Amino acid sequence: MRQDYYGYKSIFAFILIGTAVTGLSDSVRAATPQTNIVHSTVNGMGPPSSMDGLQTVDTGQGWYACEEGVKACSLWNTVKVVNIDPYQDIKYQIGKLAVTFPKGRPTFSLNDELVISLGGMFQYDVGAFVGTNARDRGPSMDSIRSHLRRGRFIVSAKYKGFVVTVTPDLGTSGVQNDSLFEASLRYQGFRHTSIDIGLLQPRVTMEDSEGSNLMEFVERPMVVDLVRNIAAANARLSFGGSHWEKRYIVAAYVTGPRYGPFQNFQRNQVGGVFRLAGRPVITKDIDLHVGVSGSMAFHGDNRKYSMNTGQEAQIWLQRPYIKTSSIDGVDSIWSIGPQVAFRYKRVLFMSEYYSIHMHRSAVNGENAPNLNFPGWYVSANYTLFGQPRIYEAQRGVFITPIGPTLNPAAGYWGALEWSSRWSVMDLNSHKTRYSDSGKLLGVHGGQQTVWSTGFNWYPSSQVKVMLDYNHIQASSALKSDYNPRGRSSNLIISRLQYNF
Repeated sequence: MRQDYYGYKSIFAFILIGTAVTGLSDSVRAATPQTNIVHSTVNGMGPPSSMDGLQTVDTGQGWYACEEGVKACSLWNTVKVVNIDPYQDIKYQIGKLAVTFPKGRPTFSLNDELVISLGGMFQYDVGAFVGTNARDRGPSMDSIRSHLRRGRFIVSAKYKGFVVTVTPDLGTSGVQNDSLFEASLRYQGFRHTSIDIGLLQPRVTMEDSEGSNLMEFVERPMVVDLVRNIAAANARLSFGGSHWEKRYIVAAYVTGPRYGPFQNFQRNQVGGVFRLAGRPVITKDIDLHVGVSGSMAFHGDNRKYSMNTGQEAQIWLQRPYIKTSSIDGVDSIWSIGPQVAFRYKRVLFMSEYYSIHMHRSAVNGENAPNLNFPGWYVSANYTLFGQPRIYEAQRGVFITPIGPTLNPAAGYWGALEWSSRWSVMDLNSHKTRYSDSGKLLGVHGGQQTVWSTGFNWYPSSQVKVMLDYNHIQASSALKSDYNPRGRSSNLIISRLQYNF
C-alpha cells in the first residue's frame, strides 16, 4: 500500500510540474496579449567568441565545435557545445514587473532589484534486484520498485547581494526530514564568495559538492553518504561560506542539528565541516584536482550513534545490508580524507578516501575502544559523444556533459557518458573485543563492496536518463535483519531526471 502511495505521488508530481509551468506561462500570456514574443534563432548570427580558433557546426539551435585540424567535426569529438536557450527572449512587461523564463524557469523582476524565480528538480527511479540475490536468511527483495527519489520545488528571491532560498521536497529520501531540502539566506556581494546561514546543505566532499543533479550514478558512494551525515547533509542548521578562484576553493561551516525529529547523537549536536581543494595543473587537455575534506560533531542529547548504508541505490529504502548497532559512549565523531580527480580529454578519474573516527568514554564502567571506519571509491568516466565534463571552479567539481538538444532528423542526439565505480565501506571495528561480562565493546557492522557501471544520456539541458548496474558483496552484519550472514546481489536501476 505504501509503495502504491509513493508511485501515485511520483506520477502526480511530474504531471503537476508540467501543468504548473505551462499554466503559468499561459496565464501571463493572457494577461498581456499585446506583448510580442520573440524566440532566438541562430540565423544570421555567428558562434560565440568562446569558440574562436575551433571548427564550428551550426545546429540550428546553437553550435558545437572541434579542434582545428580535425577532418570531420562530429558529436564524437566535439570539445565545446553551446545551445541557445529557447526561452531567453520571451518577456512580458506588466507595469514595473518583468516576467521572463530563462531555461524554462519562471522569473519575476521588479525594477531590476528584486528578482523571484521558481524552479524544480525531479528524479524518478525504477529498479529491481536480478538473478539469485543470494542470501542466508533475511527477507527477500525481489519485486520491481519505483519511487520519486527527489521532488524539489525551488523558490528563490534575490535582492542586491542577498538571496533567500526555500526548497521543499516531495521525494522519498529515506530519512526523517524528507519534506524540506533547504531554507537559507546567502550573501554573495563579495568577489567569488558566498556566505550562508539557515537550514542548508554544507558541501563537505568532492562527490557531495556535485549536487544530486550532476552525479555519475543514481547515488553517492557509501563512504561519502556516511561522512556527509556526520555534520552536513540536507537541511542542516549551518553558518559559513566558500571562496573560489580559478585554481582553488576553500569552504568551512559551523553546523548544528538537522531539521526533523532526529534522535540520539544528531539531536542538538554541534559540529562543522571544511573543504580545501586546488588545481595545480590546467591545460587544454588536462585538469588535475587535489584536495582534502573533513567533518566533526560533538554529542547532542546523548552519546549514542549508529550508521548504516544501502546498496548505492535507494530502491529498498531502510533495508541496508551493513549497519552498526547503537554505539554507546560516543563523545565525538570526526572524519578526514584526501580527494583527487584527473581529466585527460574525454576521460575523467575520481577518487576519495575517508576514515571515520569515534572517540568513546567508558561504557557501563568499562573502557570502550575508540572506533575507526574506513571507506573509499575509485571511478572512471568517459564521454562518448557531446562536450565532455569540464571543471567548475565555483564548486570544485566536474559538471555534466552537454550536447545539442535532441533532434534525430538532423542527427543531434544530445550527450552520452559511460561511468564505472569501485566503492568500499567497512563498518567493522574491534569486532572481536568483548568486556569481561561478555558484552561486545567493538562494532560488527559488516563490510560492503559495490561494483557499478552505467550510462547517462542527456537529450537536452533539462533532461537526464540514467541506467546503472550494481554488483554488491556484503559480509555479515551482526544487527542487520537483512544480512545476518552475508549477501551477494545484482541490481539494475534507472532514473528519469527533469529540472528547470
